Amino acid sequence: MAQPEPRTRLEQLVRGASLTVADFMAGYAAAAVEIGETATVSEPQARRWLRGGSSSPLPVARRVLQHWWKEPVGRLLGPPDHGTASAVLIVELSEEEQIVKAGRDSMEHAIHAASALDPSALEQLHADARRAAHAYYVTPPFEMFTDLMRLRNVVYTQLDRIEKPRQKAELYLIAGQVCGLLSSVSWDLGHPDVAEEHARAAHTYGSVIDQLSLQAWARAHQVTCAFWSDQPRRAVRIAEAALTTAPGGTARARLLSVQARALSLIGARDEAASALDAASDELDRAGSDPLLDDVGGELGFDRARRALCAGAVYVALGDGNRAEAEATTALELFGHMPDEVRWGAGEQGARIDLGTARVLRGDLAGAEDALSAVFDLGPDLRTEALVRRLSRLGGVLGTGRFRGAVEAGRIGEAIEDFAERSLPRTTARRAIGP
Repeated sequence: MAQPEPRTRLEQLVRGASLTVADFMAGYAAAAVEIGETATVSEPQARRWLRGGSSSPLPVARRVLQHWWKEPVGRLLGPPDHGTASAVLIVELSEEEQIVKAGRDSMEHAIHAASALDPSALEQLHADARRAAHAYYVTPPFEMFTDLMRLRNVVYTQLDRIEKPRQKAELYLIAGQVCGLLSSVSWDLGHPDVAEEHARAAHTYGSVIDQLSLQAWARAHQVTCAFWSDQPRRAVRIAEAALTTAPGGTARARLLSVQARALSLIGARDEAASALDAASDELDRAGSDPLLDDVGGELGFDRARRALCAGAVYVALGDGNRAEAEATTALELFGHMPDEVRWGAGEQGARIDLGTARVLRGDLAGAEDALSAVFDLGPDLRTEALVRRLSRLGGVLGTGRFRGAVEAGRIGEAIEDFAERSLPRTTARRAIGP
């Protein structure tokens, strides 16, 4: 059955970009951050805009929509444009961006023109997925989101057209990688439900082609979404089930590390420590996974990330000494990496854990020193995980032990300012109670 005609120009553009309503909500929140606004859109409101006939949006919504789609709101909420050039979103590009875009457009057109993908076309899609996995470490989340959506849509188009089983299997593998990366980015943008949807999709693609490493990687994303959504017991169950089939090495190291984080949130200290020890053992065997280690980037998992998880574990358990030791190790390991392969958000997370560890030990001056670089981050790098970590630090500072401390007040105010101008859709909360 043919898809009905779009009812508004906005719906026309959203369909042209192959965005779901959930994708639209995430993209709207990210576009708001780009112009310094803290704004989100509910699903009912998004649907009203798409179908038309709703009242005029509030001024902040008008600014966000116009910034995102580069067209006046009156036109966006009006009838679709049936001109041949109307569905193209016009964005000013630099000379270098135009050159890169021209190369992408040529390759995408060649892929679409083929009745079957030749080896060079598949090679290009694999290269794009690998490049995206590494770009995740150094690229602002919303920029990653748009690039990944473009790549995912190219892969989906080919999956609908290609019949050769071997080529379909390779496309499912690429689709799984891209959906896993979309899970990470959606979480960074403050949409845990959307992130888990992408993670489930990645796991499904792994199941279709019996790719155990892809399945384990996707489950690790689900574990992360669950424990950050205050469902640590569910996170533990997901990890336990995934570990029964996860390959040794990198896949198990990641699952065990995030399982340890979930265990720490329910106070299971001994079990969390055992999981971290097991993760270290798995890293001794890592390096030969044909997917996770070969692609690397966000698909990989190393000792810096294991130390980052360990620092968070001991923060959750209230052990300031162990937390400081692990967070310091993570920062040292991140610090030895070249800028182009260093996970910036992970490094900043370790700084927050170090600051929290020092607060737990009563060293407020040391905490301020650890957190200074975090508070200097621009809004487009203030991810959901960083906001959540700082929120938990704010909870520690709000206890009677630190009431009236000047340093605690300064840190609390900095946390509020950080949250107010961050990527996530969550609104800023008072870091220290009255």
